[in-house]
Amino acid sequence: MKKIITDYFSFSKKERVAVFIVLLVAAGFIALPYFFGIKKKSFPQNQALQEQIHALQNNKKKSVYTVNDDDNISPQPSTEMGVANKITLFQFDPNTLDKDGWMRLGIKEKTAKTIINYHSKGGKFKTPEDIRKIWGLRKEDADRIIPYAVIPSSNANKSNDYNGFQKPNPTNSKPVLLDANTATFQELRTLPGIGNSLPYKIVKYRERLGGFLNMLQVKETFGMNDSIFEAILPFLHVLPTETKKLNINAASDFELGGHPYIDKNVAKAITIYRTQHGGFKSVEEIKKIVFITNEVYNKISPYLEVK
Repeated sequence: MKKIITDYFSFSKKERVAVFIVLLVAAGFIALPYFFGIKKKSFPQNQALQEQIHALQNNKKKSVYTVNDDDNISPQPSTEMGVANKITLFQFDPNTLDKDGWMRLGIKEKTAKTIINYHSKGGKFKTPEDIRKIWGLRKEDADRIIPYAVIPSSNANKSNDYNGFQKPNPTNSKPVLLDANTATFQELRTLPGIGNSLPYKIVKYRERLGGFLNMLQVKETFGMNDSIFEAILPFLHVLPTETKKLNINAASDFELGGHPYIDKNVAKAITIYRTQHGGFKSVEEIKKIVFITNEVYNKISPYLEVK
């Protein structure tokens, strides 16, 4: 019996050599990555997952502890998190607004303190655009709040200085209205949040147009966005005025095409029709031109005349 078991589990010399070769080859395959620097392939999705986890850990909500009115210590969200979650936009005077007011507008506490320190040393904002000069103020924050900044006249500033830092009360005084058709570049610059370039663009667009008929045309000015328009609307209006008109019986297609409401095709069609029919007898006659729809006619007719 013992001999049978021994014969069954024993190997011949050839078999032992074969087993040795197999083991040697297997060991070579196992060691191959270490010799040739082959690394395990990392899956992009695992790496992305790790990055997301890392980002969440970094953005974990921080808390600070404050003492409330009951002398109890309670955790409170960090200032920056609170600012991001509670932004309230309102009209304000940057020369009198307190720290809490700046933070309500979404400004970081550190930046708000910088502004208050600037005031305490006698610093004053002369125009809303001066707010951008505050050290540490982010561009997106400045773009958001400047349209709401209103700096009163010098007399109002003196009154505010005497009373200390107080929020302006818009109900106490009525804004001075400017006529969009006669206001100068310098006058338009006094409008809240309008900046330096937009007043120039309004004047140039008014000249090209021939005069404003309504406030919506002011909004057509290149560079005018909704927030700026809403900020200047209480301080600007359009009084009835005689528009500058183009004589469609004499103006060239180049002159006609220079008007914001008349494109090159319409301008060319007007001059061709005039040449073919011997001139226009009335402005309404241009409605016979195929390019001029009722919508186009209603826009351009106040700026046209027949002589």
